[in-house]
Amino acid sequence: MTPDTVLREAANWLVLLDNQNDAQLQAQFQAWLSAAPEHAAAVARLQGRLSSLQQLPRNAAGKALRQAPRAPLAGKVRTLALAIALVPAAWITTACWHQGYLLADLSTSGGDWLDRRLDDDSQIHLDGGSAVNVHFDAGERRIELLRGEVLVDVAKDPRPFLVVTAHGSVRALGTRFTVERQSDSTQVTMIESTTAINSAGQSLNLTANQRVRLDAKGPGKVEHVQADAVEQAWRKHQLLAEDQPLSDVLTRLSRHYPGLLWVDHDPLAGMQVTVMLPLDDPQQALRLLQRTLPIQVSQYTPWVTRVTLKPTAGER
Repeated sequence: MTPDTVLREAANWLVLLDNQNDAQLQAQFQAWLSAAPEHAAAVARLQGRLSSLQQLPRNAAGKALRQAPRAPLAGKVRTLALAIALVPAAWITTACWHQGYLLADLSTSGGDWLDRRLDDDSQIHLDGGSAVNVHFDAGERRIELLRGEVLVDVAKDPRPFLVVTAHGSVRALGTRFTVERQSDSTQVTMIESTTAINSAGQSLNLTANQRVRLDAKGPGKVEHVQADAVEQAWRKHQLLAEDQPLSDVLTRLSRHYPGLLWVDHDPLAGMQVTVMLPLDDPQQALRLLQRTLPIQVSQYTPWVTRVTLKPTAGER
């Protein structure tokens, strides 16, 4: 039987190789594949487990075959190519994020948290599955949020303190706030004092107990939140959502979930939830959601879980 650790490595390679032209990465993969026969066996086993998934991208299969050595591993690599073709699109998106994530100055894996005091005595707290780069110089203090969520406690310093993502920048005019980066937006929540936000050429000031989402169009509608509850949830490693899209809740939960949490976002669009979930036990959190919402959770392998809208009686 293939050890779980080798299966996990095989799953990671399937993700990292897709749509990548990095020669060094390809060479590392070939070295891994050649290191032991169990590696090719793990790929074959994973391919069999994923065979029930449908409507998945297949563009990586031909590329893997073209780049693979013909002998003595040709048959094994063909199996790998078939397995890559079955990897969900959501997993491929996650893998792209990991290219910056793995090289970040500070990062956490799923289920881990990190508290770090910076050179200026500011403190940052990283949620699970998060990553930042830290750039301090004579002119400014800058935190680049690559993935996940960070809580910032800013120390006094004449240099401006900024948190930046692809969707805008958050300049601290006070002390405590959180920034969460998602695939198509960034959410900023003020716990104490004020921040100045710039996004898509627009600007606004956000004060305590307020939240706003930034995307390619700029800031959205400012919402009211209970800052004390937000901070308490952070400290207790809980996911607090008050009338928020289920899709957002599952996105954050996925950063803590072991393996891939693959969500059918379109069928779940429009579903709003108010929940408190334990991030220290993401599988229990998903079970709690399944008990109270019309969703269906399917387990394909120990590392691939799919969340869909529960079918009606006529659709079964």
